[in-house]
Amino acid sequence: MKKLSVHHQGILKVEEDDPLTLKVFTEQDFTSRIIVGEVYKSSFFSIFIITGGSMLVKHNLREFLVKENSLLFIMPSTIYEFTEVSADFTVVGSVFSVDYMSQTGIILNTSSVVEVMTGAYQPYYAINIEERDLLLNLQEVLKKALAEEQTVAFLPEIKKHSFLSLFYHAASIYARYNVSHKVKLNRREELTIGFLRLLAKHYKEERSVKYYADRLFVTPKHLTQMLKEGTGRTTGSFIDRAVIVGAKVLLRDPSLNISQVAQELNFADQFTFAKYFKKHTGITPSQFRAAH
Repeated sequence: MKKLSVHHQGILKVEEDDPLTLKVFTEQDFTSRIIVGEVYKSSFFSIFIITGGSMLVKHNLREFLVKENSLLFIMPSTIYEFTEVSADFTVVGSVFSVDYMSQTGIILNTSSVVEVMTGAYQPYYAINIEERDLLLNLQEVLKKALAEEQTVAFLPEIKKHSFLSLFYHAASIYARYNVSHKVKLNRREELTIGFLRLLAKHYKEERSVKYYADRLFVTPKHLTQMLKEGTGRTTGSFIDRAVIVGAKVLLRDPSLNISQVAQELNFADQFTFAKYFKKHTGITPSQFRAAH
């Protein structure tokens, strides 16, 4: 029997040195980056709209026949195997990094999205023609936004909101399906979801790993180990990312001075906040505010 290797670089190879990756892919990109019969672990999130043909996919040892007019989610740190791809297979999709999701605020906006991000769900959903056409239109809008010249006014905002519209429409299909098909989560997935829900509520007041571990009745070491296995990231990195995203949102509010932002995020003073912000972004809060 042929031994299958795990490709840790990801199903779709993109710029590994770009933490804010967001790319649009077609079937040519997809099929040129996979080998049928090999096992892959993606480094990125992906949303794929299957527009023609079919593909056999194994996800966590379960096999799915992914057919025309369907939606497929690919999650980081989850094992996939593509065992068969038809000659007429066609697909379009978006590939994006954890950091790009965090930058848009997705992790903090709604706890229901957390379940999508953990991989604790069925990754494949049949969709109707109206849903397919809507997703394809949103995908095309995002593609055009990513192709725009950098001189276009409000381009970062156009890209961000084009992506958010596509993401939430896709996530809504997941949510609707799971109203009647509740997925049984394992302990690691329950901890991940529980932690991210707590983080969404308390990141402004609490930056201690111990605080979240205590609330979940586990040790800090165990919580970090479970998160690392499920998402590829540590507890501390999630906390830092949540605080920085929250800080950037507050710094964009001209009615707040930097001292007030620091107070809102429960820092001792604005100097402690500035040191923390620069450590994680490379610039000071004042420099960020001036640039935005």
